[in-house]
Amino acid sequence: MSEGFSEHRCKKRYKPKRYNYPVVRILLFCVAVVLFVRLGFAEKVVQLLPGSTVVEASDWKSRCETMRGKAFELKNGLGQCSWVVSDSVFYLPNDFLRYIASQTNSMHPKLHWVAPRDRFSEAVLVQVEDSLVRTFIHVRGQDSLYYWVDIADGCRYPGLCPRQPLDWSALTITGDFDFEGQESLLAMDAMLGIGEAPIHPILPGIVLSSGKDSLGQFVVLDHGNNVTSRMSGMYPVNPADTVPFLEGEYLDMNSIVGRLAPRDSATFYLTVRHNGFFVRWADLYSQTHPLDSAEIAKFLQKIEL
Repeated sequence: MSEGFSEHRCKKRYKPKRYNYPVVRILLFCVAVVLFVRLGFAEKVVQLLPGSTVVEASDWKSRCETMRGKAFELKNGLGQCSWVVSDSVFYLPNDFLRYIASQTNSMHPKLHWVAPRDRFSEAVLVQVEDSLVRTFIHVRGQDSLYYWVDIADGCRYPGLCPRQPLDWSALTITGDFDFEGQESLLAMDAMLGIGEAPIHPILPGIVLSSGKDSLGQFVVLDHGNNVTSRMSGMYPVNPADTVPFLEGEYLDMNSIVGRLAPRDSATFYLTVRHNGFFVRWADLYSQTHPLDSAEIAKFLQKIEL
């Protein structure tokens, strides 16, 4: 008699599948979406989509309010849009506005955009308020290009803003203060020979070298942006100093590097280099100062601001 055998298999217990959710990635994605919307990128992307139904503001006030600003009417057909910048600058409608807002030291600077109401994207004046108030005007230079100019000093902004080395002195630099790169001033000491005409750096800088040569005291400064200057023929502030400044010492715009010699006549030499090449002082100053104080006053009077 044969015996039959059969194999008995037990049923396996059902184990539910475990899903591993990338929690960290999901959280990072949510944060990115919130920032994308919060910083105003979503609005800009929608405006760039083809066939979008975004309706442009028909008047300057609506355009200002669309950009989270507050509108004011001014004289002579001008309008003003103002912001209090709180967290981000990306929603501001202009590169220059975003730049000056990012350069302020205040947590909540105020910005004011002034432009003709019928051409509100073409500003004539921008003002920023934090601990100080700075005003910039938009003017066309001799090369027919438009520049922003700081009305406090007449300098193009942003950019270099050199000062006359004798601007605070009793003497002024006249129109003949220019001879290629070797600037020379020969003038009668306005203080009648007592040597009270101080000489200042044209820009803040680091001392590369200083001392005395056959012309008198000299100092060489590195101003950054590949700009260096050498001033010589000066009378020392303290006659006992053989080396008036240490190498690496920082001098600001109010520092006194020397004085005109206490004689009936004095000679002062200034050499400026940019990228290693001599630069005419008259050219450098005119390029960085498109307007003088009289032209700025005339511009502000024209727009009655």
